[in-house]
Amino acid sequence: MNRLYFLFLLLAAWLGATESAWAQNAPPPLVPPRLLTQETIGYPEGAQGEAVVVVELTIDTGGAVAQAIIVSGEKPFTTAVLARAPTWRFVSARRGDVDVRARVRMRIEFHPPPPPVPSAPHASAPPTRRTAVVIEREEEVSVRGRQEPGKITFTGGEVRQMPGAFGDAFRMMEALPGVTPIVSGLPFFYVRGAPPGNTGYYLDGIRIPLLYHFALGPGVVHPGLIDRVDFFSGAPPAQYGRFSGGILAGYTRPPATELHGEWNVRLVDSGGMVEAPFAGGRGSVLVGGRYGYPGLLASLISPEVTVSYWDYQARASYALTNRDTLTVFAFGSSDYLGSIKEDYQTKKKTEEQLFKTGFHRLDLRYDHRLGESGKLRLALTLGADESGADIQGDSKVGNGRLRSVGLRTEIEDRLGPNLRVRAGADVVWDYSDLLDPDGNRLSPEESPYSILYAPRNDVTLGAYADAAWRISRRVELTAGLRADVFTSRRIDQPVIHILDRQHPIGAPATATVAVDPRISARVLLMPKLTYLATFGITHQPPSTLIPIAGLGFTERRDHLQTAFQASQGLELALPLDFTATANVFLHEYRNLSDATASCGEIPIGDWDNPCLTRRVRGRAYGFEFLLRRALTKKLTGWLSYTLSRSTREGLLVGTSTHAQIEVPQTVPAEFDRTHVFQVIGAYDLGHHWRAGLRFMLYSGRPRPRFDDDGNPSTLPTDTRFPPYYRVDLRLEKAWKIGRTGRIAFVFEGLNVTLNKEVINIECKSKSFGGPRSCEEQKIGPVAIPGIGVEGSF
Repeated sequence: MNRLYFLFLLLAAWLGATESAWAQNAPPPLVPPRLLTQETIGYPEGAQGEAVVVVELTIDTGGAVAQAIIVSGEKPFTTAVLARAPTWRFVSARRGDVDVRARVRMRIEFHPPPPPVPSAPHASAPPTRRTAVVIEREEEVSVRGRQEPGKITFTGGEVRQMPGAFGDAFRMMEALPGVTPIVSGLPFFYVRGAPPGNTGYYLDGIRIPLLYHFALGPGVVHPGLIDRVDFFSGAPPAQYGRFSGGILAGYTRPPATELHGEWNVRLVDSGGMVEAPFAGGRGSVLVGGRYGYPGLLASLISPEVTVSYWDYQARASYALTNRDTLTVFAFGSSDYLGSIKEDYQTKKKTEEQLFKTGFHRLDLRYDHRLGESGKLRLALTLGADESGADIQGDSKVGNGRLRSVGLRTEIEDRLGPNLRVRAGADVVWDYSDLLDPDGNRLSPEESPYSILYAPRNDVTLGAYADAAWRISRRVELTAGLRADVFTSRRIDQPVIHILDRQHPIGAPATATVAVDPRISARVLLMPKLTYLATFGITHQPPSTLIPIAGLGFTERRDHLQTAFQASQGLELALPLDFTATANVFLHEYRNLSDATASCGEIPIGDWDNPCLTRRVRGRAYGFEFLLRRALTKKLTGWLSYTLSRSTREGLLVGTSTHAQIEVPQTVPAEFDRTHVFQVIGAYDLGHHWRAGLRFMLYSGRPRPRFDDDGNPSTLPTDTRFPPYYRVDLRLEKAWKIGRTGRIAFVFEGLNVTLNKEVINIECKSKSFGGPRSCEEQKIGPVAIPGIGVEGSF
């Protein structure tokens, strides 16, 4: 692999040196920003005559107006333009299918209202409309920034049109290449062979433990707050660290300059969000949230089950100057699963908490704009996570609790027309422990789970820097380096008793340094065809198989998970705004936390089992293809296909003449799926009707191996479960209300065909010399109805 990338760097340098030989070829064409609707501005009171204003707008990659500067015009017309311009929404500029930041000049023509028409006596005169038409004219469109190789970006507006996503930007992850679901509909994914717990989730640079409400619910952040989402399936930029899998990073919309909001009411939940400016637009306040009541539907099937969830978001920002802004951002979520039990003698019903999880974040940030293209952020983040259950049987499960404080700084600027630099540093303190339902710390004698989750203090420090250098018109190279220091100290050293003697478990304190280099390149081979390559090394402390808020292993953190991630591919700009991307990838994993490989069957209810902390080695390689057209188009299309293989190194147990032996063997990973295919289509039918359909198909995972007694092995067989497919549907009818208002009826369903998925097989031992019997176990149908009404103003 190192030789391959050495040759790749030589190729990039050679291509830069031969730039003059390719001067006649042009880069992929730039598609300028475009207004989503024909906007108008009221004719200013007290003004007279015709007027023309030219304004220069900076449009970010999400289609929002980041800055407005008057080029020509006179007051009060210029004042009216500056007041309205920040509310306009655009289809962002694109280079091929890459959203880019751009500047565009718009021309606004003001015409005085016509004189009133004489009317009959006592008749009321009709109101006159005082408006100016915004003429969309692309003058001096200039691009700022290019998308990193390996990144897939989509906006909140796009996701609202994806069938089965329910308007949630984070649910887009399921439709991306390289992503393999554990079970259809559940929010846990393997990304290029890495377990779900190895994928990092961020919102505005704030780490969050999960994306969705666990009861097949929506995302934990209101979709109206999301501006865009970036996804890296491997080798992300140096600013993202401490995860050995993929990265999903969401970004919130900039503060609004006029009152707006949105709401929705569905069968399973209701939510809303409203934002209002103050102090003449210098400040903004936003509140939002959602409450879910899926238990009402669940009670029709299982009356003893209670399910609920909720989330909230609140943000206040104020511009101290034209360059300095203070922001307070708070958000969080909670999920609850319970069971109602009835005493047979007294007939009294009581509710027992089976599982509860939630998190809260408070982010205080200061943003400073550096010149025309730079920015600086300083932030303090407070966090509180908790997950757990009440008493099960004779053993206290407990509640995992995590409290954190983090400081971070980020800076980005351009040192020249062809050089962009980014740098940052952070320090995070985490305190975690395990409590009983009354809030008391559990000891190893009270709960064996405290051996895995003993109280501890973790401090992690990190710093990073990278530079994107445009060597020539055809070659852009991004090189970065990240360094992290992981420290951990147990507060109460857990022990076990053997022959009346105490034996401590693991080391009381650890400290480990990790250095992660990252490099990527874009090389324009010919017009509309670009070569992409990425390589990176990532490290991560021990992790659970799936992300659980407030719960992390106490296992020694000096044995970090390590991933070597590499990919190469081509990007082709096609007619009709389609873009095709094809990649081949290879990921190597060392010290990987994957309980499915180390435990055979996941020991449900046996979380203190030592197999959960064993490490394995793994590898994932394959081919990814994505054919994409923006989902906001009148007619859109999306095709995603992944052909991959994910393996683990296991031990095959055999018998020799004198002893039992263990032979290393490479086998398919538990959730390896050879083929994952999706096709999406949506069409604007006119008269505010829009319909969309998604078809998903993936091959079955390997069947587990069983011995003659029906016991599972850690080594799967070469046979697989049957493939699974599902169909998602979305139908929307909208009505406009006033200038910016909208109301819509939406029917959306996930797995409308109600298919069931085979997830396991149960084998019974031979009896009386007869054959062993095996039976496939199915789940589902996992289906989510999304019937409801939504609106905005």
